[in-house]
Amino acid sequence: MPDLLLELFSEEIPARMQRRAAEDLRKLVTDALVEAGLVNDGARAFATPRRLALTVHGLPARSPDRREERKGPRVGAPEKAIEGFLKAAGLASIAEAKIQEDKKGDFYVAVIERPGRIAGEVIAEIVPKVIRSFPWPKSMRWGAASTKPGSLAWVRPLHSVLCLFGPETEETEVVDFEIDGIRSGRVTRGHRFMAPAPITVRRFDDYVAKLEKAMVVLDTDRRKAIILADARDRALALGLELVEDEALLEEVAGLVEWPVVLVGEFEKQFLFLPPEVIRTTIRANQKCFVLRERSPLPGGER
Repeated sequence: MPDLLLELFSEEIPARMQRRAAEDLRKLVTDALVEAGLVNDGARAFATPRRLALTVHGLPARSPDRREERKGPRVGAPEKAIEGFLKAAGLASIAEAKIQEDKKGDFYVAVIERPGRIAGEVIAEIVPKVIRSFPWPKSMRWGAASTKPGSLAWVRPLHSVLCLFGPETEETEVVDFEIDGIRSGRVTRGHRFMAPAPITVRRFDDYVAKLEKAMVVLDTDRRKAIILADARDRALALGLELVEDEALLEEVAGLVEWPVVLVGEFEKQFLFLPPEVIRTTIRANQKCFVLRERSPLPGGER
């Protein structure tokens, strides 16, 4: 069954907003797909400093036909009530409704047949709506279009939208739409400095692999694991111990797309400051981890 790949590529997203934004993207898109009759086998969302990405697996190629019965006013109701019912149900005349009896009397009922739609058409309607209504805690407008009413607002300037749909083993198609002059496509970019060239993508596996080659680790948890493992190894090689900090690790993983651990030092005279002061300023101002001497005894002073 076909899969959907969506990427929203922008300037740097604040680290503290990334996880929530990825989850919001997953929920907003999948809820809208299900409401349109496009159920799926699973979805995963990702965030890096410059992108939100979503993959939805096992979507049908077309939404199912739907048959809906809408109950209207009682037979013999005032003309205004009948006119409102006809307008809401999309009927040309009351003769198109059927009469249904229940314990309260006879009522008009409209039978509405809704034919299924091609999934790509549905997605092309859903994604722009999600982008425009995205619940960022803070957002901005930019460029010449920012002066126009209803212009796009995003957490940071949005540069491109990648949106692909198709079977896992066949060529995917671009889900074509435009939002504030940004046309959807199949192109993304890698690391801002080390691999800035455009990258053409076919599907999710291809997307992840090409980003890795372009020095972007898509998965936040994997970036965290790389940082933590490398920091521990560097500390061990120096005969030191890493002061682990989960909140800082989460933040730093949201600041980099290609994590590389480096070790620095400063003059020892500053180590006479209380350890809490040193750790606080390094953590809060420099977003760095602290190394300390290993304790000679388990549980002993360091």
